[in-house]
Amino acid sequence: MTRTTGLSTGAVIAAAMLALTAIPAGATDYKMTMGSSHPPVLPWTIPLKTLVVPDSNKILQQVGIPDRIIWTEAYGGALYNFNNTLEGVGDGLADIGWVGSLWEPAKQPLQNVAYYMPFVTGDFRNMAKIQDKLIDTVPAFAAEWTKNNTVYLGAEVADTYHLVTKFPVTKFEDLNGRKLIAPGAIASRLQGTGVVAVDAGLPVFYNMLQTGVADGALILITGVLPFKLHEVAPYITKVDTGAVFAGALAMNKDTWDKLPPHMKVLFKGLGREYAEMTNDIVAQREAAAWAALAKMPNVKISELPQAERVKWANALPDMGAEWVKRNGEPGRQVLKVFMDEARKNGAKPLREWDKGL
Repeated sequence: MTRTTGLSTGAVIAAAMLALTAIPAGATDYKMTMGSSHPPVLPWTIPLKTLVVPDSNKILQQVGIPDRIIWTEAYGGALYNFNNTLEGVGDGLADIGWVGSLWEPAKQPLQNVAYYMPFVTGDFRNMAKIQDKLIDTVPAFAAEWTKNNTVYLGAEVADTYHLVTKFPVTKFEDLNGRKLIAPGAIASRLQGTGVVAVDAGLPVFYNMLQTGVADGALILITGVLPFKLHEVAPYITKVDTGAVFAGALAMNKDTWDKLPPHMKVLFKGLGREYAEMTNDIVAQREAAAWAALAKMPNVKISELPQAERVKWANALPDMGAEWVKRNGEPGRQVLKVFMDEARKNGAKPLREWDKGL
């Protein structure tokens, strides 16, 4: 991954650090562990190894602060698996790392609002802005991090969801009675559509499609090529059911609390740059995936007409009201900010999920 924003963002971080008046004299070595349940080959894990670890010391050196961070790096589940990223950082197995809030419906339900509000926006950069706004303005949203002994540093988002099927989809009714793989909360986007939602993880999609357990999947386009799903489900329909934010770069709160102010500024800045770099990688991979699939003779790419997308959106239950019923007043606050910020940033939702709330 070629970095294009590191120097300019690093300079901003450096300037903020220099503006601090209370930088202790002498040098301090900080021993930290960077952890991840996944190897550093994914948009949300690549920046851990190529940005946060190396740039932390580069920026300290750039501004003339003698402090150094002595890193231990543990990726690919060396310390914890994908179901335990929040605990891994919160319990201090890692001092800092990627936390997948999408796997924390009990401990971080508010973080998953984007999964339950489809057809709002496919703009994942918009999603990153919304996630930061929620952290800054809704105490209950931010508390889902601090209550689990973590400190939120930077947004992690994913591209929008489309259809990959074994059959052509030209209208909304073509989905009726079909079995579509829609993992976890993504299944909510199929309520009321006549689709049978099948829960599964990406590694088993291919076999399920090949053997007829499922007729297709609601999926990120960036997940198609790595798992060769186009070989068994060659019809790819652009639907844009909406991007999501799925986690964050986070630090163990005990580690954070022990840091002096200039080190906190450093990591807050690196958190912003982590979000920017993640966005850039997602954008590059999304574009590359569409370009590669378009060149494959067996793959048939089409776009679901806007009128059919509207039918789909209108077939869904009142997911905003259901969300508030499940999550109470904090849920209502999160939903209002989520929708207001999406619209403010240019989104044109097909359903106003906050209507009447």
